[in-house]
Amino acid sequence: MPIEETPAMPTLDLDRALPAAQRAIDLAVQYVLHHQPTRISTKGDRDLVTNIDPAIEKLIRDLLHNWDPQIGFLGEEHGAFGDQNTYWVLDPIDGTINYAHGSPLFAIALALVHEHQPILGITALPFLGARYWAVQGQGAYRDGDRISVSTTSELHEAVIGMCDYGSGPNAEVRDRLCADLDHRLTGRAQGVRRLGTTALELVWVADGTLDASVLFGNRTWDTASGAIIAREAGALVLDVDGQPHTTLSGSVLATTPALADVILPMMEVARDTLYWPQPGIS
Repeated sequence: MPIEETPAMPTLDLDRALPAAQRAIDLAVQYVLHHQPTRISTKGDRDLVTNIDPAIEKLIRDLLHNWDPQIGFLGEEHGAFGDQNTYWVLDPIDGTINYAHGSPLFAIALALVHEHQPILGITALPFLGARYWAVQGQGAYRDGDRISVSTTSELHEAVIGMCDYGSGPNAEVRDRLCADLDHRLTGRAQGVRRLGTTALELVWVADGTLDASVLFGNRTWDTASGAIIAREAGALVLDVDGQPHTTLSGSVLATTPALADVILPMMEVARDTLYWPQPGIS
């Protein structure tokens, strides 16, 4: 079974950072609940953005910059600013297609990253009324209650979340990988679910709603918050070759430890593609 190493704790006051991040998420959740998406446009192949996405990003970025301007920021909509060794990363709406169609399955995901590892994460599900968070070494929580991954040990009893099929550049590669993995899992797992939001899938692995989640492709704003929450809840969070997942990883597998030896070999479908870790990149 793969064994994850816990990265060294940086010299940051995470006990102060968590309340600041919670206040930022409070504002973002209230904004979503009291504003409607009035403009929906595309920024790429099947990649939507609403007027709400950049508004939330600016709200959170400004609050956190005022709290500590030394920490950098990376947002999905407006890119990177400041220190890119220690920085906040935000997906203001993960699952924008769901959100634009009125589905409650979307998330606001905020993380603090240090040296390619998330060390603090908060994921809010505004329409479901749930919030998840974790700080490195302090466990994972949903609405204040400690959470942990499921005890599922048999694949035929497992429900697996799987990434969407491809869009944008290299869509055909991701389509092929997803179709192959879907076929392998559907014949053996109790269920395969494609929910359209990686941030939500990862926290559902953390609380046992899902037993594993697979994503080919790794954009830091999609995965950083959920990765530390799942990890602190007891999940293994790995790249497709079994190495510990970082912001440099090409993909992400989050799984309850008992299923890792069964699911990880299936990730070989990605070997010799751009989603397999490249030599010299770590």
